[in-house]
Amino acid sequence: MSWLNLNLSTTLAALVVWGFLMAFLFNVLLKVATSRKENLILVSSFTMFLSYFISDDFFNLFALPEIYITWFIYDLVTLVIILGFSYGLKEKVPSCIKYLIVGLTINSTLFFAMHIDIVINGNKERWLLWDVYTVAVNLVDFIMIFALIFNRDYLGIIRFSKFITSPIRKKALN
Repeated sequence: MSWLNLNLSTTLAALVVWGFLMAFLFNVLLKVATSRKENLILVSSFTMFLSYFISDDFFNLFALPEIYITWFIYDLVTLVIILGFSYGLKEKVPSCIKYLIVGLTINSTLFFAMHIDIVINGNKERWLLWDVYTVAVNLVDFIMIFALIFNRDYLGIIRFSKFITSPIRKKALN
């Protein structure tokens, strides 16, 4: 059974890296074909591809239990780079960048939780966190890929956050 899990995880990891590469190449094509003035999407898609490629390509260099803290650090560094470019380029932050910020935050939180569970607490038995981690990390990765390609609030997350925060803002202004 572990052979099947290893092959499935390797295949999914390769598919995610390939997806970020395709998102980057798509954004390069849009930049060239439409002379789009936004650079943030292009830089962010390259950053995501490079981060996932490096962390996946060097997977075998890390011991398995410590891989979660390594991925946590990669996601934090990637998040800081994207936030830095968002601030530095002084462009309007598009929907896809907001999806990347939320996605990287979710993934890094799950990586850190897995590190605490497996390395610090020494847990070896599968439980709810492991199942949530398995589904959520892969789902979030694909959502980020689609966000970089479509650059739309296709899940309504941004509209929902505005809906939730608008009553809070109104109360704060009164």
